[in-house]
Amino acid sequence: MSHTSRISRAWNGFWAVAVAWMVVHSPAIANACSVCSAGRDEENQTAFLLSTLFMSLLPLIAIGTLVYILWRRIQKLEAEATASSSAD
Repeated sequence: MSHTSRISRAWNGFWAVAVAWMVVHSPAIANACSVCSAGRDEENQTAFLLSTLFMSLLPLIAIGTLVYILWRRIQKLEAEATASSSAD
């Protein structure tokens, strides 16, 4: 085994341990548990509720807008087709 492959394997082991440590300890470092501490205040509860509603409704509004635009386009094309066929 060459010297560089032993070094490479050592670095791979180091990075595996470092990533495993970060995965295990990242919630404690970030203090980012939204369920544990952030939902206790009334202001935070309202923010979580509003952001949940926003994220739930946004795709529905986007799809609804797309359907409405397509429906209006189809109506316009049908009206133009009817007008051109009656003009002939």
